[in-house]
Amino acid sequence: MSQKRICIIMFIFLLIAGVLLSKLGYYQLIKGQEIARQAVAMRSRQVELKEYNRGEILDRNLLSITGTRVSTALYCLPREMIREHPQGTNTSANVTEELREQTLVRVTQILSDICGQKESQRLNTELKQAIESGKPFIRVAANLTPKETALINSSQLSGIVAAPVVRRYREDGFLSHLIGYCSKGQNQEGISGLEKCYDNILCEHTTSHELTSVLDARGIAIQGLMFKLRNEQEQHRGALVLTIDKRIQEIIEQAMNEQVKTGAIVVMDVDSKEILALASRPTFNPYGIEKIVKHDQNGSLNNRALMAYYPGSIFKILVTAAALEEKLVSPEEQFNCQGSYIFNDEVSIPCLREKGHGKINFSQAFALSCNPSFIETGLRLKRTGLLEYADRLHLTDENLLGYGNYQAGSYITIENADPAIGNACLGQEGVMLTPLQICNMVATVADNGRYAPPILVRYTIDREGNKQMLTRPTKEQVISPQSAQILQQLMEKVINEGTGKTASLNEVSVAGKTATSQTGNFDEKGNEILNTWFTGFFPADNPRWAIVVLVEGGKSGAENAAPVFKAIAQQMLQ
Repeated sequence: MSQKRICIIMFIFLLIAGVLLSKLGYYQLIKGQEIARQAVAMRSRQVELKEYNRGEILDRNLLSITGTRVSTALYCLPREMIREHPQGTNTSANVTEELREQTLVRVTQILSDICGQKESQRLNTELKQAIESGKPFIRVAANLTPKETALINSSQLSGIVAAPVVRRYREDGFLSHLIGYCSKGQNQEGISGLEKCYDNILCEHTTSHELTSVLDARGIAIQGLMFKLRNEQEQHRGALVLTIDKRIQEIIEQAMNEQVKTGAIVVMDVDSKEILALASRPTFNPYGIEKIVKHDQNGSLNNRALMAYYPGSIFKILVTAAALEEKLVSPEEQFNCQGSYIFNDEVSIPCLREKGHGKINFSQAFALSCNPSFIETGLRLKRTGLLEYADRLHLTDENLLGYGNYQAGSYITIENADPAIGNACLGQEGVMLTPLQICNMVATVADNGRYAPPILVRYTIDREGNKQMLTRPTKEQVISPQSAQILQQLMEKVINEGTGKTASLNEVSVAGKTATSQTGNFDEKGNEILNTWFTGFFPADNPRWAIVVLVEGGKSGAENAAPVFKAIAQQMLQ
């Protein structure tokens, strides 16, 4: 063979080898990851590890409020279970109906021993339905104890796994009244709260945590490679971002757990009118709704922060604002309190101090919550004046931006008679307000008379990651800065010299108002049940935060509500 022919043959071989190597390099280096993903997809089975396939609800700092707890759940993969039947045959075509039934009975019995005999029939039914419908997996139990988890892991059942599940809610009722809850099952629709208001946003979320089992060529899980956790970071898609500060929410929840059996607390940012925290007691476990609906007699599902109450002496803030604006009173004006305000021989309203305060100026009357002085001031305003300023300060507005109209049934309805005006001035008959409305009124005063509606939601994020900001109205000057600043000083005097001393702080100055309102309801001993209040803002010289505390069934605002305010404010300052 000539040398030329040999060279040509070698060249052809080298060319072929080069093409093959190039092709191999292409698939290895360029297409390698894509091919690997396709192979895994063909030979893997995913188990969604989130309890609800819904978007997250986040606080103002993008800290998760939902999906923060992890527990152990029991997952069943029906196809894997029936492959490993007692005869040891591993091809599904050879699995007879009898052997399938035997396997189901055996598996159900073991699982019922672990999870309880009452679950046996339910488990059997769910597994049959999953096999018939071709479901790759079902979650049959959640919140397993360590003992139950150990029993499952030692059972050596194929297709049974105890794995983590991301729990959407906290069982201690953290922020439950605002978040609400979802229906169970495949639809998972929002039933109440923010879950319902933003169901269309939250349901757009795609899975981010999966349990993957790797299969061989026959489609059977490879035992050494089963159930590896796969994490795909798709956070903040189909999500809701609130104005709530999770740190402050933790503070008020703890304060209520320790000091408030029944009541509500609201914390607002004075400048932005954003709600930083809101809680109601008693609270509820979102996983126990059916039981609560059937048996609860404490109104645990009621969000008391959005319910209407007699505000008591806190309404004196509105009376003072109106009287200062109309120049019908000054802080130095003298009043004479004899222990009651007498309308006629048959009608009178007592002061908190039975003997009366004697001669005091209006500033002192505000600090000591003197009823006769405020009745006299309110009568100067007349019915029309009180109603005008209640409307000007949007006192009964029930709109919470980002949440909608919460329909609390608040109202200010005053008959055109002196005793009715007197009662209204003391925040009793004719006046019903929510803790949120009261907190916003105080924030308005602290913000030098500028009003804006309270806001709960900052923005939403759709499944593509696009933000949709909520429209915020501009602030409205509802009372003059001069009147608001005088009122701020009067509220500071309540803390330094009056009924609110139990709310004072060493770190910063505080301004506020106590109240104790009658309810018309009586306990078993015949004593009237009282609602006790404290509302205020701090620092008094540079207002940043407004807080309202409602404690139902207390003795006085100074004894029951003001110390709660103090405990919250101290921790917020830290």
